[in-house]
Amino acid sequence: MKRLIAIVVAITFVFGVASISIAASALDKCNKCHKDEKSLEKVVAAKKIETTDAFIKAVKASPKAKLHEKFTDNDYKAVAKELKLK
Repeated sequence: MKRLIAIVVAITFVFGVASISIAASALDKCNKCHKDEKSLEKVVAAKKIETTDAFIKAVKASPKAKLHEKFTDNDYKAVAKELKLK
């Protein structure tokens, strides 16, 4: 029984760490290009984006949409969460 509990705790820990690293990598990918005047915070403020859905729609409809094709909706949601969008 102790071994089963230890396995469950270990698996939960691994998935928790993996989800944190996925979110961090999404932000790191964005920050490679989005620096200074093109930072995500400034772009979101300038375009008055307030929700996650509006953020995803704006990225996919932007002139640079081809550059963002490698990102998934989960990546966008992780970034939106960091930007504190609704």
